[in-house]
Amino acid sequence: MRRSFIPAAWLLVSIRFLVAQEPIPVATGQPLCKTILNTSDCAHAIEARQIPLSHGRARRDRLGLHLRLTNGRTKSVVDDTASAQPSGFFYLGVCSALGYYVLSAQYDEGSAVHLVNARTGWSVEIANLPTVSADRRRFVTLSLGHERYDPERVQVWLVQGDTLRKEWSLVPEYDDPHDVRWLSSRSFEFAHSRFEPTIAIVVDTAAIDNTGQWATRLGP
Repeated sequence: MRRSFIPAAWLLVSIRFLVAQEPIPVATGQPLCKTILNTSDCAHAIEARQIPLSHGRARRDRLGLHLRLTNGRTKSVVDDTASAQPSGFFYLGVCSALGYYVLSAQYDEGSAVHLVNARTGWSVEIANLPTVSADRRRFVTLSLGHERYDPERVQVWLVQGDTLRKEWSLVPEYDDPHDVRWLSSRSFEFAHSRFEPTIAIVVDTAAIDNTGQWATRLGP
């Protein structure tokens, strides 16, 4: 029987990548940002903590942020300071459930999350940190008012090999979805405000049926 050969360097990188470094959310109320008043400075403070703990997977120099991929290459992410909407990227950690580096994308107005595939370097921007289903086939992301504006406040993304595809989105009448929790591989619940007939916080459920259609129990 022919045995496959795995180079020692590749094995070492893979083992180190498996060491979890879950992303820290950019929130001015959390301990690292207790005295910080804006999200950009908060993201910078998180990166300053996370890069030294990344086992060499992430580093920054004057040219930008550099992420070591498990295929042996390096993905460089450079701040955009010249465009009409300048942006900066900060390292938050690794989403181990998806196998993606997680960066905070900070804009003049609002923020987003930039995911980089840790094997290939393929990347995509999503509204907020992902909440991954138990089978790791999907994740939910919620967009709140303080993030970069997107009317699709609730989004479901599907994992397709080394890429991600937005499978479903919801443009609701409210702008504060929060506390998302997967109930199964095909349904999740989340809370949001309600103004009629009385003001209250309610819990809604979203589920996908056998035809592949998503719907919420309470509607928009």
